[in-house]
Amino acid sequence: MDAFVLDPANTRDISGQVLDANGRLRILPAAYWASTIPQERAMFGYRHGIYSFPTIELVDHLQALIGGRKAIEIGAGNGVLAEALGITATDSRQQEREPWRTQILALGQPVVPYGPNVLECHATRAVRLHKPAVVIGCWVTHKYRRSRHYAGGYEGGIDEREVLRECEEYVIVGNERVHQHKEIWDQPHTISYPSFVFSRAQNGTRDFIAVWPGRKASWLRP
Repeated sequence: MDAFVLDPANTRDISGQVLDANGRLRILPAAYWASTIPQERAMFGYRHGIYSFPTIELVDHLQALIGGRKAIEIGAGNGVLAEALGITATDSRQQEREPWRTQILALGQPVVPYGPNVLECHATRAVRLHKPAVVIGCWVTHKYRRSRHYAGGYEGGIDEREVLRECEEYVIVGNERVHQHKEIWDQPHTISYPSFVFSRAQNGTRDFIAVWPGRKASWLRP
């Protein structure tokens, strides 16, 4: 696990610029986030339980990728990305429940501010229930497997191989180092590193968009 020291006294607080009147994350142009530094993004994200900062350009890119097909977001957290995309937002909302809530607060971290549009539904159940063509996962954690202890994750995490079995395309927005041990990297995929993807990661590696064809993709059917 990476650890970084953040000094609130010497780090600009950007929350007044990026949160709306209801305390919800605003979808801003990439140019705004490019005007910030990693420490500012990390401090803001840490204080508010936010990991990734969707931009107008990211929303446009994902909408083009979805192309009018049925889509859902899993692990949607605050739900602002799904809301901007006009798709269903789902999340296990685990951090609202004990003992996870108490454990997270004991670490001095805020719990994820789940959005009112986010349906409580674990990822594997969500893809089976909603039957989407496209599944979006922004900064999602994979399922922990004892046989892959080095890869981390957590026991209530997402079984991404199961997600691939239930959709046409699975899209991940993440970070090279944070998400380096996903089990599905061994599956065919494409990856890009757009300048409009931003997160709270300050480990020196790139944020990315990766796309996996799922088992239900028309070009994979016999």
